[in-house]
Amino acid sequence: MSFAKEKTFTVRWPWLALALLAVLRLAWLNAYPLNSDEAQHAHVAWGWTQGLRLYRDVFDNHGPLFSGLHSLVLNLIGERADALTWLRLSMQAWFALALFAVWRMGRRLYTPNLAFYAMLIVAFVPRFFLVSGQFRTDDMWMALWLAALAMVVGAPPRAWRWFVAGLLTGAALSVSQKTMVLLGVAAFAGLVVSLARPPGKRAPRARSILCGIAGLLLVPALFALWLAWRGDLGPAWYGLVGYNVGGARKAYALPKLAVFLLLSGVCVRLAYGHVRRVAREVFDWPVFLALQAGLFLFLVWFVWPLITAQDFLPAIPPLVLVLAGAIARLPWLRESAMRRRALGKAVIGLELAALLLTAPPWLDRLAPQRTELAAVLHYTDPGETVMDPKGDAIFRPRPYFPVIESMAMIRLRRGHMADTIAEGMQRERTMLVLRRRLPPASDEFVQRNYLPVSDQPGQAEVWMAGQYLPPGQRTRSVDLALAGEYVLSDGRNLVPASIDGAASDRQWTLGVGRHSIDAATDRALVLVWRRAWERGWRPAALPPPTEEEAGADACQ
Repeated sequence: MSFAKEKTFTVRWPWLALALLAVLRLAWLNAYPLNSDEAQHAHVAWGWTQGLRLYRDVFDNHGPLFSGLHSLVLNLIGERADALTWLRLSMQAWFALALFAVWRMGRRLYTPNLAFYAMLIVAFVPRFFLVSGQFRTDDMWMALWLAALAMVVGAPPRAWRWFVAGLLTGAALSVSQKTMVLLGVAAFAGLVVSLARPPGKRAPRARSILCGIAGLLLVPALFALWLAWRGDLGPAWYGLVGYNVGGARKAYALPKLAVFLLLSGVCVRLAYGHVRRVAREVFDWPVFLALQAGLFLFLVWFVWPLITAQDFLPAIPPLVLVLAGAIARLPWLRESAMRRRALGKAVIGLELAALLLTAPPWLDRLAPQRTELAAVLHYTDPGETVMDPKGDAIFRPRPYFPVIESMAMIRLRRGHMADTIAEGMQRERTMLVLRRRLPPASDEFVQRNYLPVSDQPGQAEVWMAGQYLPPGQRTRSVDLALAGEYVLSDGRNLVPASIDGAASDRQWTLGVGRHSIDAATDRALVLVWRRAWERGWRPAALPPPTEEEAGADACQ
């Protein structure tokens, strides 16, 4: 694309802009909205550090490359409450790779200045900026896909380029199965653009395509061989394919499918007509990028069973890049480099304002998560199970194998997946629970057999083994569902008691079943997990004794 002569960047300005971008990414580390997927991915990565077998010992419905690679990062971090902040920091490498890919494509298709501005505009798109900062597989998936595109878009066709592009795409496939959808849409868009070109125009050689296919298969084949060697192909097939197929259905699927087909047909017709009309000597990469990204967005909006913010990541950069190129060709901008720069700066300024309004960097979105994880690490020891929805405890094994994410909640609600959470907690003697996303029967079990740690933010959903004993009688009975070590407390001190007729004591190892407790007081008491008491937990909900009760106890 040709424009009026642009003033060359100074040496400092681009690097200053990139340095500012890096500072802003660091400023937002704790301000990116917290997503439950982040802890799930961190827990899977932790499983690698413990020598656990993926798909067999630790549930995962994603490819193994992301968790395996970031287990190295988690191993360096260690067990700490702010681990998610450090894991988010590691995501900046994928963000940088994605921007480099955008810049590389823009430099080949347009001009250096336009490529740089388009890269910055992509970086500050609010959804892209915020979601790509979370610790999630989609960041790596998106970056690898864009890097694969950057290998071939606008570049001379070379077999080695197609091989590297295939290798990167295969790596993306080893991160997320959604790569298959991207590949299918890209192949269709490439076919449309190729068919629209005038006869005799140069097309990619069969050798290049075969090299691309070879590169595509390499990484997934190595992982398949590794899983087969470990005897884990069966569990991997369930986690990657069996679990992800079904479970969620699109509401009003047929009407939305019709809208998808209609809009896709219009886009294909426009792309085909444009390529025919322009009749370029080279492959029309901007049309290809716009068509493949647009069709993928339509698939997500109208066909995808569950729409999430991260699904849009690989489509935003190509669309922004092509849109920037199209706008720059408008007559009032084409002849003025100054206007183009002014417009680019204005757009970036508006994006920054939207970011500040959407997710102010001075708000710490990870504070509740850190507080919760600190409580988990404080009250439990390594190796002890914690029941959480998706691996939120990160550094502790779970008594229930599947994660309770959106598709699992649908399956549990419909009875397509067994709710064996309570049985698992009893079997593994799970003394700590993060009480959220539990199906009704399991939630009722937790309310009967656990006590809240605190009503403070970040700990309200942390519950530990124990039962409340209402006032009224000195001899009371409890139905204990969790075997373990317990103490009896009035809220401030331990209370001696005789359990099941044995001699009076202050701590007991109790089994599952009904127990008779004969205490020296008829006040409200709690029977609570001994570890929690020894590590400083005190029940805030128990009313303090009255002066008469305190005096009576003193006389005893």
